[in-house]
Amino acid sequence: MSENRKQEQIEEIFSYYGNQKDKSTQEMVVALLKELQEVEGCISIGLRKRVVEVTGITENFLNCIIKMYPSIKESANVHEIIACTGERCGNKNGMEILRNIKKELGIGKDGMSRDGNFKLQTRNCLKQCRTAPNLMIDGKIYSGQELEDIKKLFQKI
Repeated sequence: MSENRKQEQIEEIFSYYGNQKDKSTQEMVVALLKELQEVEGCISIGLRKRVVEVTGITENFLNCIIKMYPSIKESANVHEIIACTGERCGNKNGMEILRNIKKELGIGKDGMSRDGNFKLQTRNCLKQCRTAPNLMIDGKIYSGQELEDIKKLFQKI
């Protein structure tokens, strides 16, 4: 799709949602974000600013919505990594694995890899304590020995 067509679609979406009476409700904002993501691939900083302007919601409210809906992506990254930092995973080298991932992928302070293909987040518990340490990549859990060679794991993905 051409850039001009993309921009036209984005403007149509904003126009439609901007004219809704209940445009600032969570349901409407989520629907708006999902439609924008279909066109753009993610919700960029520029789109976020427009969503706040068009709907009249606060940036904090928008941030909460984006965190509540993992399907809404802030960047067009290919893979999402969630590392467990809970007590059991931490006691079984979870923090060392996290450091290795950051080093291997060149994860910056924003959680993005240097090539932009991975987004790293942490979660206090992935509810898989019996198999600690745990890591979730694109919704799939990797545990224990699978995490011993991070390089090999990321070559499979």
